Amino acid sequence: MPEFRTTVRRSLKVAMAEADMTPRELAEKSGVSYDAITKYLRCETTPLLETACKLAEALGCSPNDLCGIE
Repeated sequence: MPEFRTTVRRSLKVAMAEADMTPRELAEKSGVSYDAITKYLRCETTPLLETACKLAEALGCSPNDLCGIE
């Protein structure tokens, strides 16, 4: 599963950069805790599908984009 965590981290960072959003802003807009987002960005955990959907909606992308699925 480490490869998936890396993919999610990379995709999340790209989506945040494209949306010009900080982790704190993403937390506010998505309703996902700041602590959880920082754990995703440090590859400590991966989001559940429900959480990935919230993050994707806040970032203007799809959950597939965050998971590296084309």
